[in-house]
Amino acid sequence: MHSASGQISGNATVVSDYRYRGMSLSQGNPEGQLSVAYDNSANWYAGGLVSGVRLDDFNTEQFIAYGGYTTSLFSGLSLDSGISNTTFRQASDYNYNEAYIGLTSNSFNTRLYYSPSYFYQNARTVYGELNVSYTITDNVQLLSHLGLLHHLTDNASTEVDLSTRYDYRIGLDARVSDWNFQIALVGLQKKSNTYEQYDDRHLHTWLLSATYSF
Repeated sequence: MHSASGQISGNATVVSDYRYRGMSLSQGNPEGQLSVAYDNSANWYAGGLVSGVRLDDFNTEQFIAYGGYTTSLFSGLSLDSGISNTTFRQASDYNYNEAYIGLTSNSFNTRLYYSPSYFYQNARTVYGELNVSYTITDNVQLLSHLGLLHHLTDNASTEVDLSTRYDYRIGLDARVSDWNFQIALVGLQKKSNTYEQYDDRHLHTWLLSATYSF
C-alpha cells in the first residue's frame, strides 16, 4: 500500500512454534502473528508485531514496536539504526527496550542490539545477529541466521545463567503469489535458565510457517 510520503505493508503469519532468539515463546505450540511496517521517502521507518505467547503457564500477547533510520553507503550497502520496545500484556516484568545499529544489503543484514535491562533478568545485554539469504530460483531462497547473546553485567538475578550463548536458524522460503511458506531448523546453544519460564526440552527443532502479505 502506497501513500503520498511512503509505503505501508503488512503480514499475517501462522507458525508451528514461536521461536524468539532460539527459545520457544509458545512452549512448542502454534501461534498467530500480525505485523505492519511503514517506510517513507526520507529513509525513516517504523513498524510493529503482535504475537501470541505463553508465559508462566498462561497465555498472553507480545507487542514489539520499532522505529529507525537508514543511510545509503555504497554498492547497495546501507547503515541501519533504531530503537525497539517489547511489552507483554499482563506481564510487565518481562518488558524491555533495545537500541540497535547494523548493516543491510540485498543478500545479508547484521545488527547489534543493546538492552539496559533485558527480559526479566535485570541485566545489561548485547545481542548480535547475522542473517544471510541465497536465491535458488526466482521464488525459492535459502535463509540462515546466527545470533549471539552476551551479558554485560554481573548484577542480574541469581537464577540467570550469564554465559554467552548462540542461536541459529537455517531453512527454505518458497513464495507463491502473496504467500510465503517456510521450513527451518532452529536451535539454541545449550539448555540454560536464561529464559527459565519457558519449556526448553526441545532446543533443536523443525519449524513450519505460512505468511500472507498485504
